[in-house]
Amino acid sequence: MSEYNVCGLLVHARPGMAVGVQARLAALPGVEVHARTTDDRLVVSVEDAPQCPCLETLTRLQDIEGVLATALVYQHTDQD
Repeated sequence: MSEYNVCGLLVHARPGMAVGVQARLAALPGVEVHARTTDDRLVVSVEDAPQCPCLETLTRLQDIEGVLATALVYQHTDQD
């Protein structure tokens, strides 16, 4: 039996850096950017990816250039 994880986040980018942050986020395995606001916030989902669990990806988000803060809004774990 395997586990499936998905998280929803709000990512705050430094002013004027949201486009670059969006590109760097989208390059990570299991990450999808759903929306970007005019005030540099991004709506993001993170799913488990092969060789890269959700928790590892969430930890890496703070190291991305231009990210000020992340807020976990939703988390769901399911069993196959």
